[in-house]
Amino acid sequence: MSPVDPPAIGPDMGADPAALVVSGVVVQFGGVRALGDVHLSVAAGKVTGLIGPNGAGKTTLFNVIGGLQRPNEGRVFLFGEDITKKKPHQRARRGLARTFQRLELFGSLSAAHNVQVGLESTDRPWTLSSRTRRSAGTTVPERLAKVGIGVERDRQASEMPTGTARLVELARALAIGPKVLLLDEPGSGLDETESEALGDLLVDLSGDGVAVLLVEHDMELVMRVCDYIYVLDFGQIIASGTPDEIRTNAKVQAAYLGAQEPAEGDRDPSSESSAVGSEAAPA
Repeated sequence: MSPVDPPAIGPDMGADPAALVVSGVVVQFGGVRALGDVHLSVAAGKVTGLIGPNGAGKTTLFNVIGGLQRPNEGRVFLFGEDITKKKPHQRARRGLARTFQRLELFGSLSAAHNVQVGLESTDRPWTLSSRTRRSAGTTVPERLAKVGIGVERDRQASEMPTGTARLVELARALAIGPKVLLLDEPGSGLDETESEALGDLLVDLSGDGVAVLLVEHDMELVMRVCDYIYVLDFGQIIASGTPDEIRTNAKVQAAYLGAQEPAEGDRDPSSESSAVGSEAAPA
């Protein structure tokens, strides 16, 4: 079946199609609408943010994109191909990788073996070299070093602090050589130095052409690394734009801070000088 051309959504992608497009996605759980007509696009070589209060539907949307949740309506496109009905492993083999809000590591395995699982989930040929499996020039130590925890390779995952375990999960996601990377709160549990290093890594990955979709409550990290941001609230996109546009958006400030959105024409420009920053992150 030939690919279906996805609709143009979000920022101008130029002549190239978006790496990832979500078009009109609706998810209904009984009488509760978790997602309502969600549209977004993620460009290759860019970091795109997805922010919103707890319970806004961000993880549900990630589950739709990753194939764990079938939408009631709408479609998902990966490089122009409609993958709405593809299974998670089929999406992974097309270059889609993700991490989870709730850590999904094998606790009884070492950091290195957790990353090796990621390598072995692909359909690429293997050769065994020393204690490491190698695929397309990528090794387990290289992936662990990429995220800054090479010294933790032999440590059991269950014994790691949350921040380190999240970096192992990221290394495992990178092991498949993703073209599109979904990160669900990767900064949770990281200290300031680790968070800064994570931000630098995301910028490096986008510089290599990877399309990154980042869900994160650390607004300082989001504003520093994202090229474009979508804001989800009560299952709907309420705003989208550059970090500067999101900082001063009244709807975003209302969603995060509980501030009353001023009526059109009554807005005081001076009141918009307060940016959505790290202090605005919801509990």
